[in-house]
Amino acid sequence: MIKLNPLTLVILNILFPVVIFLGKGIIYETICLLIAIVVLSIYKRYLQILKFIIWYISFSILAYSISISNIIWIADLFGTLVYIILRMTPVMMIAYILVKDIKSNELLSAFEQIHLPKKIMLSITVALRFFPTYKLEIRMIRESLKMRNINLKITEPLKFLEYWLVPVLMRMNLIAEEMTATAMTKGVESPMRRTSFYSVRMRIIDYIFLIIVFIIFVFLLIGGIK
Repeated sequence: MIKLNPLTLVILNILFPVVIFLGKGIIYETICLLIAIVVLSIYKRYLQILKFIIWYISFSILAYSISISNIIWIADLFGTLVYIILRMTPVMMIAYILVKDIKSNELLSAFEQIHLPKKIMLSITVALRFFPTYKLEIRMIRESLKMRNINLKITEPLKFLEYWLVPVLMRMNLIAEEMTATAMTKGVESPMRRTSFYSVRMRIIDYIFLIIVFIIFVFLLIGGIK
């Protein structure tokens, strides 16, 4: 299976917000969305493509409904949030690949190729690995509550605090400690250059892909297409 270099995915996730918010037009958002779909297709994530398309269409309908509504407080409360979610959808699509298909060791090795400072490198890697782990912990807490026949309701805030929020916060702290210990075990604090089992050098396909994306973005921004 053809795989892009993790750096290519990171560069795309940096470019997308810049182009989308500088462009201020639906065409920029659409082009970024199409590029993200191509990336997901490369990794054969067809079901996820369908989910993201349904997600995007749903929020587009919601955004249109808010724009034509005469209720000002709804537009003020939810308009900006829906707008940001729509524009950040391509970023979420690429982030999905970084989380699901790129191993942390691959990402670390890719960052070391460009001599990224270790603090920044570790922050990005830990952040990308934290949320999937945290999602699994949330599922475990939910299953534990079901096993104990504990039903949480919004009308019972103290019970919600005791049986849900406190365990979640404790698990967050434990996850952070475990991930820190794992990183130290792998020798991230060593001043020596790390070796890697994975080949993470930029290949021709990465350069071609990035050049095509850059040409498209430059054409859109300089051409002033709206």
